[in-house]
Amino acid sequence: MSDPTVEPGAPADGATNLPSASEKSVAAEAKRRVPKLAQLAATPDRIILRLNKLLAAPGGLSAFLSTFNYTLYLLAWLEAKSTPLKIRIYQLLNNTTVVTVVDNGPSHIAALGSLLSSTRTTLRLFGLLPMYAWFRQLMQGPKPGQDRILYATSVTQCCLYISFQFLENVAFLTDHNVLPRSYTTRWTQASGGKTAKIYLWSYRSWMGGVLCDIVRLFREAQLERARRSQRTTTDVSTMEEDKATDEKWWSQMVVPLSWLPVAIQFSKEGGIPGFNLGIMGLCGAMAGLGRTAELWAKTAE
Repeated sequence: MSDPTVEPGAPADGATNLPSASEKSVAAEAKRRVPKLAQLAATPDRIILRLNKLLAAPGGLSAFLSTFNYTLYLLAWLEAKSTPLKIRIYQLLNNTTVVTVVDNGPSHIAALGSLLSSTRTTLRLFGLLPMYAWFRQLMQGPKPGQDRILYATSVTQCCLYISFQFLENVAFLTDHNVLPRSYTTRWTQASGGKTAKIYLWSYRSWMGGVLCDIVRLFREAQLERARRSQRTTTDVSTMEEDKATDEKWWSQMVVPLSWLPVAIQFSKEGGIPGFNLGIMGLCGAMAGLGRTAELWAKTAE
């Protein structure tokens, strides 16, 4: 005889411990079986949000595009040099000595690098605005207690960078027919109307600005040594502070030293013998990597 207390359609006593529908869901089961699945799924989301913060930070877009651009140059060079390796791998996998025809058409990586380079040049058209603000600030004179050599170096560097940006803008706008070519005939007629001469002097100004960074850093090191020599005692906290200062100095010195070969290459007619896309990509990537890594670390805050 059946239990009269059990209503039609209601579960029997043996089924009262069944889990709820939410507990039996696929998402809950996956989360229970694979605890890190949700974290892995959220990783791309976090990366995209951090990348957005990096690009929105002051100087973030410029630093990211520069590092990415020169990394592409390095990859394009490695791709071009990998043809013998591709042939050898094909021969090993197919157990043959036949030399296959490898597609040596235009590199898509190099094309993207060229596009980014043009994009960065376009964005630099507005670079004279912050340089004017910097120059205007410098014209107010050195700050109280500022070293005279450092101040003179900053003024020189600012003038050189303004010259670089102005000449690059003129050449770039002339190449794209925004400025009439008659404006630059005096400098382009010797090269058949090409703006190579304008770019050459633009890059020479840029190289001067890079050298100013090296002068500034050496002067700062000289002043720091003089300051440390006047100490009477040194404790643990002071040593840690000095270590942090030294690390910061070296990280800053890497930037102009990395840019210098690139600057010389573009500032010298004919360039540096043996200089190639791979060297340029490596130098540029090293120069921008520190700044990009610093900005990326701040996005986690």
